[in-house]
Amino acid sequence: MIGRPNRSEVIAASEISQYVYCPVSWYLKRAGVPPRSPNLARGIREHIGAGKRLSLLQKRENSSRIFRVLEYFSVLVAILLIGWLLRQSF
Repeated sequence: MIGRPNRSEVIAASEISQYVYCPVSWYLKRAGVPPRSPNLARGIREHIGAGKRLSLLQKRENSSRIFRVLEYFSVLVAILLIGWLLRQSF
């Protein structure tokens, strides 16, 4: 017969969102480590740094998309110009 799982075996939906945000924080909370640890300031700094890197990456991806569209547009214009020049020569 299947018994009821222990509290430590059950993972709540709110814990999943906490894990997605920060697996280390989720683990420490689950292990019973109090939130007032000496490394709390370091963790905050790490999250701020990670947020800045993600923001920079997002800006670079947006710039990349813009340049890709410009590249496609330039290729299209070049093809049309070559086609026009070839028609003019005949």
